[in-house]
Amino acid sequence: MKRATRRERGVAQNFANQLAQMAVGMEAMFLGSALKKEPLEGLIEIDVLSMRSLVNGHPISLALSGYLHKWVIGELARKSLDRSWLMVVRVKIRYSRKTDRVDNGAYFNATAVVRSGVGVMEGAFSNSQPLVGGFRRWLRAPF
Repeated sequence: MKRATRRERGVAQNFANQLAQMAVGMEAMFLGSALKKEPLEGLIEIDVLSMRSLVNGHPISLALSGYLHKWVIGELARKSLDRSWLMVVRVKIRYSRKTDRVDNGAYFNATAVVRSGVGVMEGAFSNSQPLVGGFRRWLRAPF
């Protein structure tokens, strides 16, 4: 078996880092409708390669899954890597919704795991985002 080069390990690490950042970046704000009926704290799991998602153990369709999948496929093409180079690409996002009526956002902590032919790499990133979808009913004007 061929030993992985520094470049190959760097590419895999970059995948993990970028996925964690993107998972809790601007796209996270659109998780509002998916979290509407969920507890204030929980876990979102995404299998990026299959675009399957779970919120607190329940299957759900998330646009974020497609967004991350599309990015991975694009990066593979850009780096001239075959799809089989990636074996596992998973993102776990721990969320904690804010209960403040003024700030209807959430705190997100993401961990991405990428297993490829060069080994397993992990990336992590945290962020706070406003939530769009399902949380604005209290914004009606009082008059």
